[in-house]
Amino acid sequence: MTVTPVPVRPGTPRRLRRSAGLVAPLLLALPLAACGGDSTALADETQDGLAAVSVEGDVGSDPEITWSSRMTADAADVETLVEGDGDAVEEGDTALVNFVLANGWTQETAVDTFGEEASGYQLTLGGESVQPASVADVVASFLEASIPAGTTKGSRLTITVSGINLFQDAIFSEPVGAADIGNEDGLLVVADVLDADVLDGPEGETQQLPAWAPSLEFAKGVPSGLDFSDADVELRQTRKAFVKQGTGTEVEKGDLIVVDYLGQLADANKPFDESFSGGEPFATGIGLGNVVQGWDDLLVGVPVGSRVILEIKPGDGYGAQGSGDSIPGGSTLFFVVDVLAAV
Repeated sequence: MTVTPVPVRPGTPRRLRRSAGLVAPLLLALPLAACGGDSTALADETQDGLAAVSVEGDVGSDPEITWSSRMTADAADVETLVEGDGDAVEEGDTALVNFVLANGWTQETAVDTFGEEASGYQLTLGGESVQPASVADVVASFLEASIPAGTTKGSRLTITVSGINLFQDAIFSEPVGAADIGNEDGLLVVADVLDADVLDGPEGETQQLPAWAPSLEFAKGVPSGLDFSDADVELRQTRKAFVKQGTGTEVEKGDLIVVDYLGQLADANKPFDESFSGGEPFATGIGLGNVVQGWDDLLVGVPVGSRVILEIKPGDGYGAQGSGDSIPGGSTLFFVVDVLAAV
């Protein structure tokens, strides 16, 4: 969506910007998106915080953001726009969050995790679960420190804050500069704390496995390995089979999924990776290139509550180069994946 720039009056403070070379850059930046909501020519003025903007729309859907003027902001100011009726999230608890970062000076949206192009985050309130590698990661880390303890699931929050107070030293990095965010810009974060629970395990109906699929080995009630003794693994294909088929929401491209998983090669006697024994499931965006192509292709469409076995041919896995010492080049990968949540 095209936004008509606001002319700068004589005497209106201009944004400050420093060289990107002053601070080591973040690893990557997300593509910019047009701003949400109705965009018309804006008044030649600035207003502080939420006086400059309106936010509408339902929790869980992309917010409709309409600017009435350029926005100024300083320290973070958190407001609850919609109070949810779900469980309260306390410090140390995890929450599934979608958010938008919009710039009150340019009236453009820099990050939007509600659509297909970026996934939401699983955040730990008061924690540091996100290691920033992108503009969105920095915002997620900021939200971990900014979402108040006691916020209920199903809530929509707004946070107005200056660029320097959100990004701190990272404000001078190349990706933030590429997103056209200045250190004195007033920024708006709209964050939805989603009323979505992470299942403890699969809840679907047991299915008959095809001949190619390995059987599961268990220890302490959770998968501990794959048994290939009766499996027909001669053909290298990318395919899936349901061990249990859930009845929850189907995974869509761009979703944040929360899973437990185990990966093993057919000729190995133990997994090369797994999350079942660690106590914490794994959260990742799906369909976005964050994981091997086989996961992106096979997990889209799987209902929450399912347990699936994946076979992934080398071209959809780690290819000819392999990965580390445990996955040689040209390996076909096998996984068991429990889909515990998708938002």
